[in-house]
Amino acid sequence: MTDDLLVPVDDLIGSPGKRRPFSGSREVELHLGESTVSGPITVTGQVIGLIDAVKAELTAEAVAHLTCTRCLEEWDEAMTVSAEQFFRRIPDEDGYVISGDAVDISGPARDELALALPATPLCRVGCLGLCPTCGTDLNDDPCGGHGDDSDSPFAVLKDLFDS
Repeated sequence: MTDDLLVPVDDLIGSPGKRRPFSGSREVELHLGESTVSGPITVTGQVIGLIDAVKAELTAEAVAHLTCTRCLEEWDEAMTVSAEQFFRRIPDEDGYVISGDAVDISGPARDELALALPATPLCRVGCLGLCPTCGTDLNDDPCGGHGDDSDSPFAVLKDLFDS
């Protein structure tokens, strides 16, 4: 079985401008706040030779499962990210290296997708969220109020915050 995101580059290093296209997919598990990608990411692009390195230009696509942080509505959304990444024989600050005579494109693709995930997704601009008293979704059913809460044992504390 071949790994289609492991791209051979031994003939590209030292050949500026020489290109090698690639495409493939990889299973990933990403979690950031209320955003999740669990399944395949599809990656396409090209690796371009430089004097002492290679540059990968890539586009990664995946489906993210999102939960609104205000009203808890869930939905799936297609995500597409584009990036370029340099690979060198000696690691740089990003840590992407040429391993043997190939580069693994899945690392930068996964990282760019993780950076694009919203940490606090909203189902819509201006989402009203849930009523803090009864939990009604205020986007669908405006809450009419909840009467007098003066008989609550915590009612005296309310006065502390009203001043």
